[in-house]
This record gives sequence, structure tokens and C-alpha cells, in this order.
Amino acid sequence: MFNNYITNRFSFQAYLGKIFARMLEVQIRYIQVVLTTAIFVGLLMDNIQLLTAVFVGLLLVWQLEMLSGQLRVDSKEYRLILIFISVTFLPVLFNILSESNIQTLLYIVLLLVPLLGIFVMDLNIFKLGNLLFSTIISMTVIHFILTQYFQDNIMYLTYLFLLLFFIKTIATLFNVQFSNFQYFFNFFAAVVVFVGVSSFYDYSISHILLAGTFTALFTVLINFLILKLRFESEFINELSTQVYLYDYLVAFLLSLFFVDAVNIVNGLF
Repeated sequence: MFNNYITNRFSFQAYLGKIFARMLEVQIRYIQVVLTTAIFVGLLMDNIQLLTAVFVGLLLVWQLEMLSGQLRVDSKEYRLILIFISVTFLPVLFNILSESNIQTLLYIVLLLVPLLGIFVMDLNIFKLGNLLFSTIISMTVIHFILTQYFQDNIMYLTYLFLLLFFIKTIATLFNVQFSNFQYFFNFFAAVVVFVGVSSFYDYSISHILLAGTFTALFTVLINFLILKLRFESEFINELSTQVYLYDYLVAFLLSLFFVDAVNIVNGLF
């Protein structure tokens, strides 16, 4: 009888965790819509600062959703969410105080997370790894957004981002993310958008094809890894179409950093 009580108690707590996670997910969707709309405003106003702030905001919101799937927002674990969000914001603080260095930031995270694992005994190694993975992704992309060569090419990269956003949005309406050829679609969507937008600039076609192909390959791979992480979320029952959309866009931005696509299209190998 006592075992049944314990089982029911933990089941009820897990149920509450899912309810709060769902409530937070709905609020996140509204924030993402507002931030995505702000990208159009930034383009119309030709405001680099606004575009930079919006991209950073989208990454922080994406990170918040990833954390809320692993940690309960209705318990003391919300403190961990605040800590990880604060850690993810470090590239912005480093950029304000001094030149941002991604190696230094990653060292800080690799030192901080094991300490959290020691002091928070309920945090198992698998959940800790998932939190670390999503935090490193967010920090790396935010660092990339704040770099000078992203700032110098922000309009070009914003066009890539928005066009992929439209194509992926239309695809999710037809449930392409659940089909067998979703990986082929994700690859060719990134290639077509990259080649199409870059063709309007004074870039060599060979450089465009090279950068576009490798960016698309890394986008598919990183998107797959993020989705695998999503399916391990404890407090999310099912993934909405917006999750597939923004996961893909985050994977695309991270791929631009890994491939160094901006320098490749400019012929700087």
C-alpha cells in the first residue's frame, strides 16, 4: 500500500510537471511569433542592433524550451533553468565587457555543469548531458551572432534565415517532418535557399555550391541530434510543428558557424 502511495505521488508530480511545461510552451510560441515579426521590422528599418537582439532572443527562448522539457518549472528545478539561461547569456556579457571568446565560454560551462551535478544530487547523468548539449549549442550560436563577420553580413544571413523560415513553415503544414523523406527535404531546402540568395551577391558559384552543400549537410545532422534530444524530454508528451521549425533554424545557424560559410562564399578558406 505504501509503495502504491509513493508511485501515485510521483506520477501526480510528473503530471503537474507536464501541465506547467505545456503552459510555458504556449507562452513561448507567442514570444517566438513576436520575435520573428521583429525580424521583418529590423529589415525594414535596416537596424542591425534590433536584428542582433532578436536573434539572441530567439536563441534564449529556444534554450528555455529545451530546459523546460528536462526540468520541472513548478519545483525547485526552476533555479537550474535560471542558472542555465544565465550561462547561455554569457557571450553577450563577454561581448559587452571585452571580446567574446568561445573557448573561454565553453571552459566555463564544462566547469560549471559538473559542479551542478555534484550539488544537485537528483540530476542524473543523462539529464545533465542533455542540458549541457543544449546549452553549448545556444552559447555557440549566440557567440556566432555577436562575431564581427556575422554583423558585417547580417542582412545576407537574415535573408537566408527568413526564406528558410517560410519554406519550413509551409512544409510543416503538409507534415513533411513526419514523412520518410524529411531529411532529403531539409538538405535540399538549405541548399536551394543558400544558392538562391547567394546568387544575388557577387560570389563565385563554386564557392556558393561548396558552402551551401556543407552547410546543408551539417544542418541535417545537427537537426537530427536536436530532435533526438527532444524525444528524451521528460515533461513534453508530443512535439508541435513549431518545435520542428525552430529546431531546424537553430541547426542552420549553428551549421553556418561550423562550416564557416560566410568566409567560404567570400573565397576565404
